[in-house]
Amino acid sequence: MNVSREKLSLAERRRQATLLELSDIAADLFVNRGVAATTVQDIADTAGVSARTFHRYFPSKADALGPFIEQGLLQYVSRVEALPVGTALVEGLCDALAGSLASPRSPLDLEVTRLVVSTPELKPAWLRAHEECALALGPILAPHLDPGTDAIALRYASASVVTANRLAVESWIDQGGEPRAFLERCLRLLTQGVLLPTR
Repeated sequence: MNVSREKLSLAERRRQATLLELSDIAADLFVNRGVAATTVQDIADTAGVSARTFHRYFPSKADALGPFIEQGLLQYVSRVEALPVGTALVEGLCDALAGSLASPRSPLDLEVTRLVVSTPELKPAWLRAHEECALALGPILAPHLDPGTDAIALRYASASVVTANRLAVESWIDQGGEPRAFLERCLRLLTQGVLLPTR
């Protein structure tokens, strides 16, 4: 997951564009036809490439959803990057994710999220995209944390924030209501000693 494209070569930018095009097409077909009814050949035909070309980019049709999901998460990372240092962190992180959900990159974002949460075959791509998001978030989160925060604590913090976000979105999709309530609850759990032994 690249936050910036400035240092990418022309060939890599073209590769990334092809990845995203194939992923967007896969997302559209999955939502409109269903995952089981969509084949690799369907995705390749719609994109105007061969199945062999498709497999140069993705091992399976489910993997093709990864870049689509990552692009949505990149919007969130960019919003966190824009938070001024000193911002109340839980509120700022909630604002960042709520803003991303309210302004999706694609009209299909919500439908794809619903599909991913309810389709076991697609869950690995969802989880991998969130792992990439945690890696991208770490350096951006660092200025908001105590200056003494070491590398392990920073990785833990970024992974925890992304996991809290993922669980909040999954809970919202499953239960309905307003997403912010789920975001606030999951993020505030990070500030509490949830592993403290019971008395």
